[in-house]
Amino acid sequence: MAEEISFKEQEIKKENNLKNLRDLIAKSLHKSPKTDDDLKKEFSNASYEEILTVLKNMLSLKLIKKEGFPVKYHLSDEIKKTLERRKELSENDKNLIRVSIIIESKSDDKTVLREAMEKILKSLKEDSAYFVYDSTLADIVVHDDLFSTYISAEVSCADLFHLFRLIYYYGVTAIDVIKPEKLNVGISDLQNSLQTIVDMVHGYAGMIYDLKKKNEMLSKKLK
Repeated sequence: MAEEISFKEQEIKKENNLKNLRDLIAKSLHKSPKTDDDLKKEFSNASYEEILTVLKNMLSLKLIKKEGFPVKYHLSDEIKKTLERRKELSENDKNLIRVSIIIESKSDDKTVLREAMEKILKSLKEDSAYFVYDSTLADIVVHDDLFSTYISAEVSCADLFHLFRLIYYYGVTAIDVIKPEKLNVGISDLQNSLQTIVDMVHGYAGMIYDLKKKNEMLSKKLK
């Protein structure tokens, strides 16, 4: 069972990395058109296979187009406008912390799963504590005989406390820090953040205790 969970987390991480690479390639093409060799040199940390996968994905979504010889990739006009909007949003965003997150969920009921995840995403977008740059609700797939989907989003917040609240309250299952590289934490922020962790652990402990009691009662009834 542990291996299956690890594999699923690995797949989500891989997809998130490809999404981040897509964003980086889009920003590069916004500056000037590039060949696939140009992109290979620029993004040397990514494999050539990953770059081609992202380019094929972007072509299928009509985010980019191919022109000339040798073939160069150009951003579509619509995506150029989107990047300009994101740049404007970033300039107006005063939050110190910015992260890329994944929120995964499973259910044996496809409709209930979709509605629940839509509510989570709506709540996150309307939460004044967070600035959501973009977000995606993935298509529902079947995994381990359950319906599964996830939300991917890029979010910013003011401090460590609200970052912990984001993880705890919205059930974040994977996270990558975009900024800052270093964070100075005041004692008040640290105290509130630690209390969030304490509340979370206490809640889990209470839940485990209740389940243990219910199992004991059930075992007595079956004897």
